[in-house]
Amino acid sequence: MTRKLNEADRAAVDMLFDRISAAGNNGNGNGGNRDGGYVTMTVAVAEERLSAVQRILSTLEAMPAPEPSADLAVRTLQRVARAAAAMPGDAMRTPAPAPFIDRTQPMA
Repeated sequence: MTRKLNEADRAAVDMLFDRISAAGNNGNGNGGNRDGGYVTMTVAVAEERLSAVQRILSTLEAMPAPEPSADLAVRTLQRVARAAAAMPGDAMRTPAPAPFIDRTQPMA
């Protein structure tokens, strides 16, 4: 079963993420914005919606983050070395953009 957010839930999520963004912009708690850290909302948000979203975000924050694979740094450096070796001539020229996902590389 797929649950979808209704308009009130979306407004609560937007408001909380805007607050988080405003508070974290420069680390001093006011976000360094012109509004002094206040978030302007165009939609009224019910307190029970905010508390429900905060509970979900707290649960997600408490979940352990997966550790990156042990060979991530080695594979990254190898990929950089292969890309540098593949560039003939002037190393200062801008290379053509690479594909977003290299399907030959294992995923971490």
